[in-house]
Amino acid sequence: MKKPLLITLLSFLILTAFTEKSDRSDSEILNWAVLANVHWVWADNFYQANFNDEQKELDGQELVVEGFMFPLEYTRRHQNFLVSSSPMSQCFFCGPGEAESMVYVRTTEPVDYTFSRMKVRGTFKLISDASMGIIYELTDAQVVR
Repeated sequence: MKKPLLITLLSFLILTAFTEKSDRSDSEILNWAVLANVHWVWADNFYQANFNDEQKELDGQELVVEGFMFPLEYTRRHQNFLVSSSPMSQCFFCGPGEAESMVYVRTTEPVDYTFSRMKVRGTFKLISDASMGIIYELTDAQVVR
């Protein structure tokens, strides 16, 4: 009776030792569908983002954004860039998409450019003034490895 319990316990310990660990739950990964649900209002000859309650609840929270890097400068390392819900290569002649499909990221340390999907953690903010085409921002961000 004790031998199967010991084998089960040892198996569990071995599996957890070699499994990639995450210090954040999936619930803290930003859901792109929530961001895409923004409502746009035409006011004073300009479109304004009208955030819903679910988006407002995210404002000021520490979250993980998962997506694809879209650099804003022609360098290898970046502290300010966009993370898009889809890769640049999906459309060779256009940018990352509409404002609701990207997050402006400001990292604490420079990050190497990557084509691969990436995760960054930081403080999520809603941007009321959409005049620059940005309505979501992640500040004090760090790459999640």
